[in-house]
Amino acid sequence: MQTISFLFFNIILPIFIPIGAGYLLQRKFPLNVATLTKVQFYIFIPALLFTTIYQTELNSALLRDLILANLVLFVLLWIACLVCARMLKLDAGKRSAFINSVCFYNSGNYCIPLIQLMYHTAFAFSIQIIVMLIQQLLTNTVGVMNASSTDRSWKGALLENFKMPMTYAVLIALLCRWLSIDVPKPLWTSMELMAQGLVPTALITLGAQLASTHLYLRNFRVLVSNAMRLLVGPLLAAAVCWIWGISGVVAQVMVICAAAPSAVNTVLLAIEYRSDPEFASQTVFLSTLLSALTMPVVIALVQYL
Repeated sequence: MQTISFLFFNIILPIFIPIGAGYLLQRKFPLNVATLTKVQFYIFIPALLFTTIYQTELNSALLRDLILANLVLFVLLWIACLVCARMLKLDAGKRSAFINSVCFYNSGNYCIPLIQLMYHTAFAFSIQIIVMLIQQLLTNTVGVMNASSTDRSWKGALLENFKMPMTYAVLIALLCRWLSIDVPKPLWTSMELMAQGLVPTALITLGAQLASTHLYLRNFRVLVSNAMRLLVGPLLAAAVCWIWGISGVVAQVMVICAAAPSAVNTVLLAIEYRSDPEFASQTVFLSTLLSALTMPVVIALVQYL
């Protein structure tokens, strides 16, 4: 088993250095984070999704098990959050922010470079992409409904996913594989070049996003949320994988993703729907920092799955 210190210096530290650079840049020269996010959302992520899925063979049984296992994990996390929220006696707004901070994790900006640094294989990365897509779908539906506490229809929330370019990148890649369509070399080369831009941009953007958050350690709810996200999350994921019979790289990637810090999108939802945005910001900031300590331990342990 690789040592914790080896994993920290060779996997975690290379991720946090560009995050720190983004943080310092935002403090010194305020960046347009919205523009950086749009570049990722509309160019880099779709390019990476297309090139990865186009090259990877995933059988239908594995895909089905992975989707169902992640949905079961989501339900278990939601139930655990409801129990904690009741124990903490949270009102509706605080409860929705608490649940979103635990159930939705940073499977994009954080996990994409993490999995790439760890495995260097298209198969492992394709598993991570599926987890990310499931998280994105749940965030845009259940997450929005939970944060808004309104009568917004599920149909409207689901339709939001068809406004995302990553949805079409996946569908086009699957269609090209199914029809055995060869992508023209100039187009393929340009897609690969754009895909390579995601990791550094994503990490710098994450750092810039964190720079706009102020950290206070006096909120007990933040610490409980972080414990649920960074400790309970991977434990439940490992249990689901064991019960479901999922093992090897698939289980490892699923558990590692489940140990990621809270998603930045939870802050955006909290701001949009006024569901305790200060708490949401705190959970994202602190969980990202604490993940530097918890993630090496998780990575070391998942090698036994």
